[in-house]
Amino acid sequence: MTDRPASSSDDKKSDPVVNAWDAMNEAALATIQMSVKPVHLNTVTSVDTAKKAWDALKVMFEARDTAQLLRLMDDLSSFKKDGDENIIKFSSRAKMLRDELVMLGNLVDDNTLALRVRPGLPAEYGMLRTVFENKDTKLVMSDVTAKLLQVEQRSISVGASKPSGSVKSQAVAAAAPKKPFDKKSFV
Repeated sequence: MTDRPASSSDDKKSDPVVNAWDAMNEAALATIQMSVKPVHLNTVTSVDTAKKAWDALKVMFEARDTAQLLRLMDDLSSFKKDGDENIIKFSSRAKMLRDELVMLGNLVDDNTLALRVRPGLPAEYGMLRTVFENKDTKLVMSDVTAKLLQVEQRSISVGASKPSGSVKSQAVAAAAPKKPFDKKSFV
């Protein structure tokens, strides 16, 4: 959408370029007015060109996107696992939040997502949270989810066989490397 072209003559009614632009502007403005929700109608009917209507909508929706971005960033900062929520749902909610942020143009990589959701894990995942925090390499959310799922599943199986099982020891086992012990590396 562009501004109205300048007329080459004093009689703006006889300039074919201006007439064509006026017709296209009128059609575009009508299309915009018919396409918006009633709540936005006043915004697009108070202007006289499609460009002004478009610009007004752009400003309004950018402000809304900024507010939504701030809300989503706050949600990510305070992200917590619900009490009876399983790790798959927890991880899925985190990924959906990341996807919403990406749609607003705010890229959140796997490492950042994993580090942001880590504090929202309950105390029984404390050891695994510490392992993730002190890891030398970047975290991958699917790997983090897999480790958390191992701890959750061990907790369920231990809980079924023993009345009081500790998830901390299972968190250490889930985070431990799968290599055999090498005495030479400690000497």
